[in-house]
Amino acid sequence: MWYTSELLISEENVCQNIEFIRSWLKEDVTFSSVVKGNAYGHGIEYFVPVAQRCGIDHFSVFSVDEAYQVFKVVKPGTTIMIMGMIDDEGMDWVVENGVEFYVFEMDRLQKAKATAERLEKKALIHVEVETGMNRTGFAKAEIENVLDYLKEHDKHLEFKGLCTHYAGAESFANYYRVKEQIEIFKQIQSQCSSRGQEPERYHTACSAALLNFPETQMDMVRSGILQYGY
Repeated sequence: MWYTSELLISEENVCQNIEFIRSWLKEDVTFSSVVKGNAYGHGIEYFVPVAQRCGIDHFSVFSVDEAYQVFKVVKPGTTIMIMGMIDDEGMDWVVENGVEFYVFEMDRLQKAKATAERLEKKALIHVEVETGMNRTGFAKAEIENVLDYLKEHDKHLEFKGLCTHYAGAESFANYYRVKEQIEIFKQIQSQCSSRGQEPERYHTACSAALLNFPETQMDMVRSGILQYGY
């Protein structure tokens, strides 16, 4: 097969970019390397081992297929987190292999519980909440029911994270819009705390939020495009 172009990945430059991002992080904040979209076109099978050699041990992807590609090339003990699509067939593999994943609707939460119960394993879930993106996530009014369900089925559901994605964080012109979203997340965070249902991690910051709104770092930052030198 003939190719018309070639992409070269410099391990030295990747490590330099990752260290730059780390220099912005507060102590004990986890760096999740986002490698969705085939590592933004760089190739999961090529980029992920390089990132691991630079010290990354947490990767975020969009789908089960991408999670499997990461799974094949990472060291044991690496955390993989799916932020998007999981079909019914894929749910079995995800739960069986301890892959963490977002839930943003009751159907998926119930499917996760049923799968975990059948496989006699815990589903490792991150509850995504809607703060302003208007794409995926539980509305603030739904959180009480979600937390009730988690408490009722804690034998099969492990509450790994509470998360969101801030719309417009890439532009400081959206300052007040993002601040409103941060406030909504804090209110939901307080709900969890007041009920004694704290997740392992709170995480909301993408690359843009990390740079423009450093207070959004919380327990973990999900950095994608910034790793590649943009």
